[in-house]
Amino acid sequence: MDPSPACPICSGTDSERVDSLSPAELVRLHEHMGVRLTPAACESFRGVGKVDHLRCRSCGFQFFDPVLPGNAAFYRDLQDQLECYYPDDSPSFFLALDLAKRTGAKTVMDLGCGAGRFLDRAREAGLKTFGLDLNDQAVAAARERGHDVMAGTAEAFAASQPASRFDLVTAFEVLEHLADPAAFLRDAARLVRPGGHLAIAVPNDEGIYRWFQLEPRQWPPHHLSRWRRSDLRHLGERVGLEVVTLRADALRGIQIGGTLKTQGELELRIGRRSSPPGRLWPALATFLYRAGLCRLYLQLGNSLHAHYRKPEA
Repeated sequence: MDPSPACPICSGTDSERVDSLSPAELVRLHEHMGVRLTPAACESFRGVGKVDHLRCRSCGFQFFDPVLPGNAAFYRDLQDQLECYYPDDSPSFFLALDLAKRTGAKTVMDLGCGAGRFLDRAREAGLKTFGLDLNDQAVAAARERGHDVMAGTAEAFAASQPASRFDLVTAFEVLEHLADPAAFLRDAARLVRPGGHLAIAVPNDEGIYRWFQLEPRQWPPHHLSRWRRSDLRHLGERVGLEVVTLRADALRGIQIGGTLKTQGELELRIGRRSSPPGRLWPALATFLYRAGLCRLYLQLGNSLHAHYRKPEA
């Protein structure tokens, strides 16, 4: 038996399989969600018979084997076929701007800045804006909006400009795309001035996504890992950051019914159920969530937010 791949968080090599999907099944799931992957995008699956969803037995972190980061054509398909692949607004943006205000930040570096929507709001709030992204199309769009944005990684930027440090560094929905999230967070921390702050957002696998396990964008070649609060705490401590806060979005009741219905449709699409999902259970779950005022005390929304502080020395 082949040994388990190393956990990206704790480096443990004892993991259990949670689920598996073939490339053909992933393509069908994407089609159901409105994205027809082109042959060039499907090259991301070359030589792969199945993708295993694994859970580390040591720390509980969930990741995938093999590691299949999406190629440029894959991300172009998503960007071209989804209306809001790069969102105009996000709760993450407002939390980060509130953090900037509370800490007196003057400069912000957004890693994976996309077309610069967060940087627009940061500039409106009086911050000097900088960004990095690997998508040339997005970099061009952010530059057209007047931001100081470069194509490249945090590692390359830190190596080429070792004196550049920022009051606040942000990375929204980036860690889950990376094969080595620990290396990324370590590089991101190098860009923060001593005493400065780092704001991270990832999809919340403790929330709505626990009932939406077949959402194809939560699988490779889009996402390479799944995240809980404990994972963000463990990772921050591992790279020498002070964990200040960990929180999640609130979940709107309307999301519950739609999510459960779509999960059932996805199961049907790949043959895991023989009939379309019914309406009763999604409607009942939505009613109970709303009746119990669960939104007020349960953090089950789409995203987790981590706020770290870099020690002074």
